[in-house]
Order: sequence, then structure tokens, then C-alpha cells
Amino acid sequence: ARPEQIKAALSGKRFVDVGIRFGTVTVIFGKDSYEVTSLRVDGPYSNSRSPERVEFTDDLAADLSRRDFTINAMAWSPKDGLTDPFGGGSDIEKRLIRAVGKPELRFREDALRILRGLRFSVDTGFEIEEKTAAAMLDCRSLLDNISSERKRNELTAALVRGKIAGPFTRFREVAAQVVPELRYAFDFEQRTPHHCYDVYTHILNAVDNYAGRDPEIKTALLLHDVAKPLCHRYYGGKDHFKGHPAAGANMAGEILRRLKFDNAAAEKITGLIRFHDVRLVGGMSQMLKLMSLAEPLLPGLLEVMRADVLAQSEYKRAQKLELVENGWKNYRIALEEGLCHSLSGLAVKGGDAQTLGLRGREIKAALRYCLNGVMNGRVENSPSTLKAWLRDYAKVIRAADE
Repeated sequence: ARPEQIKAALSGKRFVDVGIRFGTVTVIFGKDSYEVTSLRVDGPYSNSRSPERVEFTDDLAADLSRRDFTINAMAWSPKDGLTDPFGGGSDIEKRLIRAVGKPELRFREDALRILRGLRFSVDTGFEIEEKTAAAMLDCRSLLDNISSERKRNELTAALVRGKIAGPFTRFREVAAQVVPELRYAFDFEQRTPHHCYDVYTHILNAVDNYAGRDPEIKTALLLHDVAKPLCHRYYGGKDHFKGHPAAGANMAGEILRRLKFDNAAAEKITGLIRFHDVRLVGGMSQMLKLMSLAEPLLPGLLEVMRADVLAQSEYKRAQKLELVENGWKNYRIALEEGLCHSLSGLAVKGGDAQTLGLRGREIKAALRYCLNGVMNGRVENSPSTLKAWLRDYAKVIRAADE
């Protein structure tokens, strides 16, 4: 059926015609939408993204011949059963991803198929056939012609669908075509007792160690050590990477902007990277301070910390995991008991400081002083005790002024 025939057959329904020039009619049924595409053959491709024109056809095999991989080039109907001209069924049995026809031609038609092949491999655990794999690597520079949004969507989908270590190792140059900063991490050894992998391998294992499907946590893990090679110093017989969390957050910010992540996602991802290397050795007071800085990040941050530790060597792993578990316990206790970790939770307010003669920035500094005392366990969060603290603080400020 041609697009106009599809619409006639489904008269009375709502349609979205965004893809209609390529033969796709989107039909709205209640809250759901369905894409119905006429059989077609594609005209020439000039931009590695989409054909300049399409021609409709009645030849099913011709339509299937323009598909990306054999496992996606099958059709079924009640009358004729399965149509599989390129051996997709056999490739499924062999757990193999193979391009339809000449792999280079498929990827030159639409370079995003390179990332789709990578995603399918992650999602299914299938191997990518040798000629297809070689073409994916040879044609990877064509990904530069693809929009940032399309690359971001495929990369994110790959991260959340399964284990990435195998495919992202074999096709690391494809991953680096999307995120060139990852190349710094390739084969960059970490000569320290805490690590048993090079930086890139550590990153991939960290991603796989997080069992959830939160795309922002997965992306944070992919980028959490991206700045390590640039922060590297060697002294005392081992490697050091001081400052890599802050530097990594800054690098990640640039990467995320380039890939058109929305502001909320980018803020979460960069925050997770900035705090991922905090050692949770300070008990409840440290947890309250972390919550005061980045409370919305805490559940994700603890997941990132655990995945990071599991991708390191066995050296002190048990102690590190215990610290993370204690972090979870303290976080839950803080929530359950409503422990104060913000200025809004203090039993005194700005007006209390103002009555003591404090003004402007002095008021905020005084309240911050009280908050630190509460979080450190040095003073009770009650009006009477905190007002006494404020009076003492005000006396010190006035004496300093004099």
C-alpha cells in the first residue's frame, strides 16, 4: 500500500506525516503510535544519512535489500509466511550480525548503522561478522556526518542494553569517533596497587558493573575517568591522578554539550563525575556534608562508587565496598531521621542572626557556621542552643571589626 492507500484504509484515525516523503505514515491509536511504511527502494545517498529520494515498489525482496543487517531484513505475512532472502534466520541461529549485501555500501548509505551494529551486539550478545566488522571500522569517519542527537541516542541505548566491554573493546575506535576523548584512555596503564586494568578497560568494566539501566549513571561511568591520562603524574614508584574528578567533570561537560544532552542530564552526569572519588571515611558528618552539596545525586553517586570499586583490583576491595555500604546506611538514616544537612533545616533563621546585629553576608556566614556545627555533631539543632551559638559568633565578628 502507498501512503495515500494506508490513510484511506485507516480513515478516521489521526496521522503524523513527518516521514511521509520516505513512505512512512505514523498512525495514532489512542496514546500509541504505529509507523506504517510502504515497500520502497532508495535513491542515491549523498550525506551518509538518508536517501535523496525514494521510489515505491511492489517487490518485497527489493525493499528488504536496503536494510542494514540480515537479522532486520526478514518479513512475515499470514499468507506467505517468512520471507528471508538474506539468511537472517540462519544468522540469528549463529548469533551473528551481518550486513545486507556489501557492508561498505550499507554504512556509506547511513553511517549511523555503524553505531546500530555496535548497539545490536551489546543488546543481543551476538558477534559481528568479520567483513561487517572491518567495514564498521573502515567507515567510522562517516559518523562525523551524523547529527549529534542521533549519535547520542545510539550511544546511550548501547550503554543501557547490556554488557559493553567486549563490543566496546573490539570497536573502541568507533566509540572514540563519537567521544574522541576516550582515546586518551586506550592502553593507559595504571601502575598502582588499586588497579589491575588500563584506564579504558577499567572504564568499560565500571559501566558493566552497574546493573541498573539509568542512562545518566551509565554515561557518568563511561566518562568518570576520562581525564585521568591528562592528570597523570608518576612519583614514589607509582602513578597518581590527582584532580582527575574535577577535570573529568569539566571534560564531560564539553562532551555532553557537543552531543546535545539536555541541561538536567548534563548537570547530573558531571556532578556524579565530580564527586565519584570521594572516600566515605567520615561517617555521618561527611554524609551530611555530601548531602548539603549534592543531595539529589546521592543514590546515583553511591551506585557509581560501587561500580568503580568493583572495576579495580582486589587490593583493599572489601574495605572500600564496606565504606560504600556504610555510606548507603548513613544516607538512609539521614533521610529516615530527617537529619539537618541544609540551611533550610536549621532551627534558626536569618532573622535570628539579624536581631544580633549581623547584616548581609554576615548572616549567611553565621548560618553556615551553625550548619557545620550541626552536621559535625558539635551542637544540637534546637533553637536555644543555636541562638547561643549565633550570639557567640556575633561577638567574635564584632570584636574582629573593632
